[in-house]
Amino acid sequence: MKLLFENWRKLLNEISFEDAKKRLETKALTKWIKGMAFDEETKTMTLDPSQIEKAKNELAKIVLAFVPEDLTDNQQGTTLEWLISVGINDPLMKQKFYNEAMRFVVNTTRLSAYMVSAMADLRVIRGDIERYWHSHDYSDQKDIFSIKSFADLAVAADRAKRKYDDAMKDKEFEDPEKGTEVFDHPDKNKWFIAALHTKAAACHYGKRTDWCTATDTDMFDQYYEPDDPLFYFEDRQVFDRTSLSKPAADKYRRQDGRFQFHFGSNSFMDNNDAQVDDEERDFFIDLLSRVGAAKTLPEFVPGPLGAPAKKYQIVQYWVERTEMMQIVNDENTTEQWLMDMAEKTVGEGEREMLEAIAESPNVTVEILKFIAAHDENGIDIVIYNEKFPIEAIEELANSEDKEIRYSAAVTGKLSAETLTRLSEDEYWHVRRAVAKDEKTPPEALVKLATDEKYEGVVDALLGNKSLPSELFEPILKRAQEEDAKGAVAPYKTRPADGGEWSAPPAHLYRNAEVAAAGNPKAPEELLRALVADSLNDPESRGGYLRVEVARNPSTPIDLLQALAKDEHAHVRNPAKRELQTREWRQPEEMKSIRENFRRFLK
Repeated sequence: MKLLFENWRKLLNEISFEDAKKRLETKALTKWIKGMAFDEETKTMTLDPSQIEKAKNELAKIVLAFVPEDLTDNQQGTTLEWLISVGINDPLMKQKFYNEAMRFVVNTTRLSAYMVSAMADLRVIRGDIERYWHSHDYSDQKDIFSIKSFADLAVAADRAKRKYDDAMKDKEFEDPEKGTEVFDHPDKNKWFIAALHTKAAACHYGKRTDWCTATDTDMFDQYYEPDDPLFYFEDRQVFDRTSLSKPAADKYRRQDGRFQFHFGSNSFMDNNDAQVDDEERDFFIDLLSRVGAAKTLPEFVPGPLGAPAKKYQIVQYWVERTEMMQIVNDENTTEQWLMDMAEKTVGEGEREMLEAIAESPNVTVEILKFIAAHDENGIDIVIYNEKFPIEAIEELANSEDKEIRYSAAVTGKLSAETLTRLSEDEYWHVRRAVAKDEKTPPEALVKLATDEKYEGVVDALLGNKSLPSELFEPILKRAQEEDAKGAVAPYKTRPADGGEWSAPPAHLYRNAEVAAAGNPKAPEELLRALVADSLNDPESRGGYLRVEVARNPSTPIDLLQALAKDEHAHVRNPAKRELQTREWRQPEEMKSIRENFRRFLK
């Protein structure tokens, strides 16, 4: 039996990434979602079948995002299997994964503000996974399935990385100079700049970094091409090679003056394997543009001798691109030049360049319209530009493409007439945008409040500061009624004892209450009722309600004072801040009253 298990585990650990992806289409994730959505207290399912399917699809996307690219195919496949089998069941992360999957299922963005998202941990966890695999030969836990949580994975990865670093610390890689093209330049006392052409060179210069290309794996070969090598930058005035022998705590998560660029994959990394910002990236590209040829050409390095900006075509491209970005960002650049650049750039995937053109002070309406019409991301790039004409946005609101109509609806620039028409749009995201727009006519808001497809817009309506005060109570009442009859989540389950089929717990009403609690137009009596109701709610919803009331600038002083004594700090603190704000405003208000009184006396 033990042998059978070991053979099965070996087979599992050799799965390809594509084969692992097929598990995302099986019932494994659906079963997990159902388990999370089942309310043990009421013995009911809180999601209907369509919501379960949506949540499963979102979870699949989230899980895939956690698989690093800098791994072999087998490592990616095994990682994905681990994430499906173990990772999503991490005791501390389980609810985070569910919350993130539910963001696009529960038709509200308001609720997501209170959800702790798994995606907030994405970068850290991906880094842990990379370190684990890149130092895998030195790990005490070579079977990743023996690791039962992300916290344990981080510990295993750090231990393995320390062992690997200790092993590499004094290791002399075989002739790294043979694969290193060291460029000559005037500022060589400050900067050491080289192109790395061999794995030995990458490992030598990448000691004590988190670069996957500096590990004893095949990742260097996955990146390297003779005409697209790794470029290494070392600030000699910052980097101290003696630091390589310091304890691990001093090595990680700090800048040591080393950077590695690979232009073909848009990887511009510091020593912690974190992407540098655009400004820092452009600094190094500009530095590379002024670098001369290597004095000698080491063995295995593609010839001939030449400056990197002339020798390597991909470097030429980035140097020219950086120069063009500088011209685009120059306030003196002419309209004609901007149009010429737009014509060359549209359809080429150069979103950053097009965004810079659109943001230029000299951009014209003609250029903006051209970008919108000829690039797949053009509308998103220009639609919020203050120069983009309102009539053009109105035209986009008539598009057959629902996503374009949505983009037009969220600009906040549509006419009352167009907003009224879009309030009946078939796409609920469009109707939601209309429900949030404070320029939407009251009659349209009333219609949305009585719409059959009401659940997607209810919290947006209640968060709208233009919502007539008399609509708050009926909207909330309907939300409560819809929840009570299970209209929002009609999938019902029969209790184990064979009793009556029951509706799932309320969701719509909870979200609606939170939205109303933060609206300055909410009636005073409603705010008081929400606070009173929340105090009887043992769940977290009650705290959310009181937080929103505490932040509401229309909340009565006496209610704020009561909230400032709440048992929960996350309620007390915003209440105290709001009280302080009002105290600060009061002298100004009194000053205005006194001045008006003096004028009256005169």
